[in-house]
Amino acid sequence: MKTIKKTHSGIFRDGGAGAYAKRRYRDRRNKLMEKENSLMVITGVPYGPSGKTVWAYAHSPTYQEPSIMYLTGINQNNVVLLLDPKSKVSTEILFVGRKDRIMEFWEGVRFGVGDKESLKEVQSVTGIKDVRDIEELKDVIEERFLKNKKRSLATFWYEGLRKGKKISITSDHNYDFKQKLAGWLRKWRAPKDALKNIMPNHFELRLPLDKYDIANARKAQEITGAGFKVMLKNFGSFKNECQAQGFVEGRMLMNSPYGLSYPSIVASGTNATTLHYMKNDDPIAKGEMMLMDFGIRWMTMHADITRSFPVSGKFNPMQKMLYEIVLKGQLAVEKAARAGVTIEELNDVCWAVINDGLEKKFVGAGGKYKLRYKDRPHGVSHLMGEQEHDGDPFRNYLKQPMKSGWMISNEPGLYGKFKIRLDGKNYDETIGIRIEDNLVITQKGCMNLSSIIPKSVREIEKLMKG
Repeated sequence: MKTIKKTHSGIFRDGGAGAYAKRRYRDRRNKLMEKENSLMVITGVPYGPSGKTVWAYAHSPTYQEPSIMYLTGINQNNVVLLLDPKSKVSTEILFVGRKDRIMEFWEGVRFGVGDKESLKEVQSVTGIKDVRDIEELKDVIEERFLKNKKRSLATFWYEGLRKGKKISITSDHNYDFKQKLAGWLRKWRAPKDALKNIMPNHFELRLPLDKYDIANARKAQEITGAGFKVMLKNFGSFKNECQAQGFVEGRMLMNSPYGLSYPSIVASGTNATTLHYMKNDDPIAKGEMMLMDFGIRWMTMHADITRSFPVSGKFNPMQKMLYEIVLKGQLAVEKAARAGVTIEELNDVCWAVINDGLEKKFVGAGGKYKLRYKDRPHGVSHLMGEQEHDGDPFRNYLKQPMKSGWMISNEPGLYGKFKIRLDGKNYDETIGIRIEDNLVITQKGCMNLSSIIPKSVREIEKLMKG
């Protein structure tokens, strides 16, 4: 039986919307134009995964600038989108390179212009009717800008406040493009304040997930959870961290072509007290705890999951006590999360519960501890969406009331040296515990998309029995 190949799935993500995808992206562009009411130019990633380092192949199935992905679904480097809400000619123009048949022979189908067939292909797949050669970009922007009575131009770059001062991320392609536009504007004798940032309005539209995003995020959770369950059942056969990593990543990648959400953290014993432990090369021992931070993408949504469990398959009494203190903090955050609450308020809830639990339950039972931090080790939540860590990179959003549709992580942790005597036995361990779920905020509470992924002591021990 002959199979039908998906010609454009690598360079156009329909977001699970199928035939509705082109309209969905067009609606997003229209909403942004309505909010900004200004001439805008937004760049995609100008180079591919290995484009800046010769002979370095860093394969990533989804590598587009998230703002372009959100507005167009196009997963291809070297594209630029122009939006001009007041134009009577065309309100949106997509700029791409010329069709390169030799490159397609090497790397597969790519959008391009230069002949009628190629032009029609881009128009048909993306739904954008005005598609032009990227070499024309500067001339088109100049023409549109000089006709614009507002004499303003907007683009996207990362900007925020740190210690009350406005700062920008200056090391990425968005800022490079912003600087290029600023140079052109100076040549065109534009006003000094002509260049505007669409970041606030763009995130206001992008961060609340729609039903397709939520479905994709849920699918990512299902795949991630299934991989974790099978890994726990087989964990007794693993001798080192990389075997656990290879197994769980392999199970996830068997069920998603969109790649990992991020490189997995697989930390045994004392390694789990390093928050972004990455080397994943140490042997594992039976008495240790294991911390794994992992997840898969589905379309452009992510799962970002952390689970901590005993290598032996059974928590010892101290491990169980500490684990349940962290779990109690996580459940308190989930209960408090809803639209109108800030993430900073969730932090207050989380660390109050955990620190109180340490004092009352652990110290109250005769335990002693020394943490690797003061009061709290990290934030309990970050925004998620088109990026695994979404929203402004300075996290000014922490003090903003959360909105319905936002997706956040819920990841309390506990890291340090712990010592206690329980049931006549001494326990003395350096332990890192983190438990992470992904929540979608609603008006009255939240949906825990990760609820299908085992985390109770009973669930974990049952699975590890095999």
